[in-house]
Amino acid sequence: MSGLLHKTEKISQVAAWGSGLLLFLAAIMIAVEVILRKAFAYSIGGADELSSYALAISCTWGFSYALFRKSHIRIDVLYSRLPSAGRYMLDLIAHLLLGTYIVVLCYFGYFVVKTSVVKHSAANTPLATPLWIPQSLWLIGLLWFGFCVAMILGGTIVHRMQNNHHKASRLSGISTLDDEIQETAEISKSPEAAS
Repeated sequence: MSGLLHKTEKISQVAAWGSGLLLFLAAIMIAVEVILRKAFAYSIGGADELSSYALAISCTWGFSYALFRKSHIRIDVLYSRLPSAGRYMLDLIAHLLLGTYIVVLCYFGYFVVKTSVVKHSAANTPLATPLWIPQSLWLIGLLWFGFCVAMILGGTIVHRMQNNHHKASRLSGISTLDDEIQETAEISKSPEAAS
């Protein structure tokens, strides 16, 4: 299970890099569009449309890496004061609710893509982009995020059943201030940071 979780996290990291690159390219395209409009009264057209697709796609593909890095918002006022059994239950509930939400979102997202394919829907813009293309990339990102939630939930349950509570907490628990300080210290000591 740990090997599969590690591979899932690596794929999510690559997807996050791709998402960042997509947003960077969208920012460059918008900057070029603004400069051309101001300096030469010329527009390449479609920059706003393509950047909105880039934002939607990069968000869904970045969600999974944020999940592994514990970057999603969870309120820890009560969490840190509970015994480990209470924190375990909150971790399970949080991931179950997130998984349920993603299943519902994917269910309706599928019908959005299906409708676009069946009706040959295209954007009402000069580019006339077939909508199933960006919608499919968005939906696949959501499906991957749902898979990652299921993997973390399954890994947490397996570790708890094996009485490996520390690994389960590291996998699905909230990052504490001590964890964040330790992670920052490890990053600053890494060879990449030194060069």
